Amino acid sequence: MDQQLQEIGARLKQARLAKNLTQPQLAEAADISVSFLSNLETGRQAMNIKTMASLLDILNVSADWLLGNSTDSANHAAALEIEKELSSCTPKERETILRLVLLMKEAIGSLKPEPGE
Repeated sequence: MDQQLQEIGARLKQARLAKNLTQPQLAEAADISVSFLSNLETGRQAMNIKTMASLLDILNVSADWLLGNSTDSANHAAALEIEKELSSCTPKERETILRLVLLMKEAIGSLKPEPGE
């Protein structure tokens, strides 16, 4: 199997799981078969541009990230994990979490850097 297709497939699966979607749910939304999606996720098949555009839109990821061209994949993975956790929160919980994050960011920004940083 092609290494690049396997890497793309792994990122596709990561994005699907971060959205809490099953293969059947994503396949239906993208108008593809479950077996084709499974083959994409395992790197056994490649997708055409139309399928890729559909999956990018549904999963809300960039083509650069999916194709492994993004230098910010660690941040993207963290953002997907945060989104996954927030999806089960109420609007009030999300608002509270956002306020806490902003306060923590402000507090971290006011810290004096250690020598050598």
